[in-house]
Amino acid sequence: MSAETRLLAGPNAASILVIDDEPQVRTVFEEALTGQGYSVELAEDGTQAIEKVEGKRFDVVICDLKMPGIDGLETIRRIQAIHRDIQFIVITAHGTFESAIESLRVGAFDFLQKPVVLKDLLFSVGKALERRDLLERLALYELSRTIFSTLEPDLLYGRIVKAAIDVLGADDASLMLLDENRELSIAISTSLQQEILAATHLAIGERVAGRVAQQPEPAVINDDVTGDERFAGVRALRSIKAAIVCPLTMRGELLGVLNVNRVKKTARYGERDRQSAMILSSLVALALGNARLHKELQARLQQISDTQEEVIQNEKMVALGSLLSGVAHELNNPLCAVLGYAQLMHQEELEPKLRKGVEVITREADRAATIVSDLLRFARRERPEKRSLGLSGVLLKTLERKAYDLKSSRVEVRTMLDPELPLVLGDFHQLQLVFMNLITNAQQAMFDHRGSGTLTISGVHRNGRVVLTFADDGPGVATENARRVFDPFFTTKAVGKGRGLGLSVCFAIVRDHGGVIRVSRGAGGGAVFTVELPVIPAELVHSETGGASAGGSAVDEERAAAAAAPGAAGGAPLVPTGPRILIAESEPHVLDVLVELLGSLGYRADTAETGESALAKLRSQDYEALIADFEMPRLEGRSLLDILRSERPKLARRILFLASDAARPQL
Repeated sequence: MSAETRLLAGPNAASILVIDDEPQVRTVFEEALTGQGYSVELAEDGTQAIEKVEGKRFDVVICDLKMPGIDGLETIRRIQAIHRDIQFIVITAHGTFESAIESLRVGAFDFLQKPVVLKDLLFSVGKALERRDLLERLALYELSRTIFSTLEPDLLYGRIVKAAIDVLGADDASLMLLDENRELSIAISTSLQQEILAATHLAIGERVAGRVAQQPEPAVINDDVTGDERFAGVRALRSIKAAIVCPLTMRGELLGVLNVNRVKKTARYGERDRQSAMILSSLVALALGNARLHKELQARLQQISDTQEEVIQNEKMVALGSLLSGVAHELNNPLCAVLGYAQLMHQEELEPKLRKGVEVITREADRAATIVSDLLRFARRERPEKRSLGLSGVLLKTLERKAYDLKSSRVEVRTMLDPELPLVLGDFHQLQLVFMNLITNAQQAMFDHRGSGTLTISGVHRNGRVVLTFADDGPGVATENARRVFDPFFTTKAVGKGRGLGLSVCFAIVRDHGGVIRVSRGAGGGAVFTVELPVIPAELVHSETGGASAGGSAVDEERAAAAAAPGAAGGAPLVPTGPRILIAESEPHVLDVLVELLGSLGYRADTAETGESALAKLRSQDYEALIADFEMPRLEGRSLLDILRSERPKLARRILFLASDAARPQL
């Protein structure tokens, strides 16, 4: 006997079944085989042999060809139906070439003529075991190739249960995975219905699979599980003849449990099956671990890609914002002059045709001014006035304002907001503008698509951010448009139905709040806009005052003074006799229109075209107030204000600054 054969002696010795109707042959074979360390059992006919095979797994079967009742070939066929990987050695006293061929055809490994030389028998048994081991290694190699050839979860799960059925000769199998709640849920089963799969969630230690999950090795269960003391108190949910339940672990971490069952077959599982299950479960755990790592890697790569896209988009928007801010600045001054002179012309007695023309000028100039205002809002030169607020409240206020429009468009709104959403630092009006734009866009898209729709708004707290999603069931955003929807002037609406600035403004506002906004395609094909804003730090929640300052600003006081000024509530004096005001403005047309407007209200206006000349006049003459461009050449507004606070503190509180980008300067 070889060294490898000798290692089989003991509990793990190869198991051999001898089938022969002659007692002498059975006895001689038993003595020879047990003397070599094999575990041997005897059967006098095919019926008895099949009963033994149903209760135990054998490695080699030595079978007489001619026996009463069931002959040798039929016995082999029936045993193979129970265990396909058993090696058969056929012996006969009436051997023919045809019978040898037929034996090999049904699956016999070797064919020996009686009287059998024991040395030849032992040699044949050794070779049969070598063939069995080789086939097992080949099967494991093919198994590893099969389950490691894919990282796609659903495909991998299917290959795992199929491999388990093939390797362990089972009728069905199921794979349970540990979820984020530390519960076992069924990922795939070859026998259970979908409703059972979805409803099954086992805690660790619960039922058979939950208890096996706490063990380091597979558990072999034969007959009724209720009779197994390892699973005391567990009720069998269905009739199972035999089962092996394998914990799936990788580097000590539990991934799940693999269950294989024999429901139709009566054969019991033995020690060799348990060892095969251990090898199988190791391969499966490694495959599952690789698939999980691949999934995590893909998620991280996607996150990096998304972050890169956000950085590129942010940089692009910053560059666009800088460009548009400059363009808007250059447009505001001529628009100011056009609107100013149009208002002055309205005060004159004009022919109907001329008055209509002035009205058109005024209306179109107002329209241009609105576009400029949107451009400046996108450029975000104005800092948001942030305070602690709840986004749920902002959203509900916005929905109240949109209620009539949504109802008219037959749009149903469903809100799923976490009642415990934390506060954020934000500007109420700016964030309301974001929500208004997103809701309006969804409303219009769904109404234009089919005349109705459903808008689902959800809000959750995730990773230190409040995440709001606006999901509609409209036509969605085409893939080629997804990267451009936040670009200024990009729109898919019909001409005249949108300027393409709404989402650009949303992007700028969310960016200035330290958040992100993105668009994706929903499961049903609609558009999904996601807004993420950082949660307010806990230490700041109670320090926020949440209200405006008690004192009014100089601008507020100036507005109050203007309301009480001569001509503010009625007809303006024809000859300016009111308080003297200095106007500092570098644009001649704007300067002229301001002089005429103030003159029509009764004020006496002096002018200066630079900050330095304005300061010289303020030092040499008395003025009731100053109207100044905040971005004057040579001496800009903030520097002029600092000087006046020192030299003329009373006048410093009566300054009205004009800013062409509509951003209130931080004074």
